[in-house]
Amino acid sequence: MDISNRQIKLLQFIIDEYTLTAQPVSSKVIVDKYFFNLSPQTIRNEMLYLEKIGLLEKTHTSSGRIPSLNGYKFYEMNILKPYLSNDVKNQLKVIFQKRDLSIDMIINESASLIEEILKLPTVVASQDSNVLLKRFDLIPITDQKVLLLLVTSNGDVIKNDISITNNKELDDVIICVKIFNDRLIDTPLNQITQKLSIIKEIIRCSVHEYEFVLQKIIKKIFDFNTAPQKHQVYGVKSLMSHPEFQNVDRLKSVLSLLDNASVWKHISFTQQKKGKTIITFGSEIGEKDLTIASTTINSKNSMKQISVVGPTRMNYAEVKGLLDFIKEELEKITK
Repeated sequence: MDISNRQIKLLQFIIDEYTLTAQPVSSKVIVDKYFFNLSPQTIRNEMLYLEKIGLLEKTHTSSGRIPSLNGYKFYEMNILKPYLSNDVKNQLKVIFQKRDLSIDMIINESASLIEEILKLPTVVASQDSNVLLKRFDLIPITDQKVLLLLVTSNGDVIKNDISITNNKELDDVIICVKIFNDRLIDTPLNQITQKLSIIKEIIRCSVHEYEFVLQKIIKKIFDFNTAPQKHQVYGVKSLMSHPEFQNVDRLKSVLSLLDNASVWKHISFTQQKKGKTIITFGSEIGEKDLTIASTTINSKNSMKQISVVGPTRMNYAEVKGLLDFIKEELEKITK
């Protein structure tokens, strides 16, 4: 993307200002607060260029600009620097030093503090790493469909129907089931993703149609994580302090998302693949003007995922700074 250092700074200033005010940002505000040596006309020209390349957008109610979704994505990838004040770090350290508390209670207290600081809801999802994959079974249903059963050590049965169009695809399903049973049995569910990356090459060399196997079997079965997962939501009321969620229908939609376990499983799967604090924009999960920032804390017996849910204009530097610090400090405790 052809963008100058001044335009990058301008984008950051507009994001900072919009985060604070939730109002479109005018050239006058930028000149008065950030670029003292430039004229409003120069800033308007720069804004127009950023709008042209898709990083800003103009609202119908004001002459000012707001960041576009692509603008936020560019900011997250190229500009964002996590920040956390020493005061907040010290508040968290007081919680971490409570040795009489379990890791669950420490995380719950941390989540309550996050909600208090950010005025955004926090979701804590947990996954038991002691649950093992015990068996794959294949059951023919019709000539065009088979049922694949995945059985876990705690008795859960995950069912997936696979559509087939010819005998080669059926052979490929049978081959996959054999490889899964040979290579994945007694694997903790939170390690399945890691093992899959190894056995994919074995599967590639064994089947007729690898793309069919990848799309219809591997991704369908494993993409949203097979591990049972519980989640707890903190600070739902704080949503109403943000103008984006004061509409009743919009608020109901976000509350429904907070209760949707499949959303947190999807984010957990992405988290495991990337292994770091991630930003999930609402467009990726069918929600407009929403962002979820998440990190995962790995301990001996479980995996804890902490997510902050808020408007797209959330303070990314502070949110990411909080989550990075919590992950780093708690993984020291749980080693």
